[in-house]
Amino acid sequence: AVVSTQSTGDISQLADEILANTEADTYWCLCKLLESLHDNYTFAQPGIQMKVHDLRRLVNRIDKQLDEHLERNVVEYLQFSFRWMNNLLMREMPLSCTIRLWDTYFAEPNGFSHFHLYVCAKFLTRWSKLIKSLPDFQAVMLFLQSLPTSKWTDDEMSELASEAFQLKCLFPKAVTTVAGTT
Repeated sequence: AVVSTQSTGDISQLADEILANTEADTYWCLCKLLESLHDNYTFAQPGIQMKVHDLRRLVNRIDKQLDEHLERNVVEYLQFSFRWMNNLLMREMPLSCTIRLWDTYFAEPNGFSHFHLYVCAKFLTRWSKLIKSLPDFQAVMLFLQSLPTSKWTDDEMSELASEAFQLKCLFPKAVTTVAGTT
């Protein structure tokens, strides 16, 4: 029954015990997700504001030329990364990649609240050379709002997560919490 459920998505084929366990696991995963993102969705969205600020600081440290190119072209991080932080990159890649990424977030301590920053930094710097070749604000923003990820697979997600983990190890205090601590 489990094999056909995986291929059809029909949960009515699951045994009651498996369904109850799945429901409980889903509930606790959702609780973990919501708890870690609470500050993103309160008044003035301080969690997102801090993550956007932290992203700029981190990119400045790992790819100063990219950061300077964005600044020269008056591209504010808020203009493109707010969506990344608010939607956890869901709108930037295929659903299968989002599921793979979120699975990593659930496995990583503070994945949604902290590790996501490192993923976003690697996500942006992945296209550093191309972005730096773009001549102006409009070209940069058009590219950042329609990144070439529609054909991404698990391979690209694994690479992105691996590079983000390396970045986290190199810069473990890059994340600022709303309370102002790292």
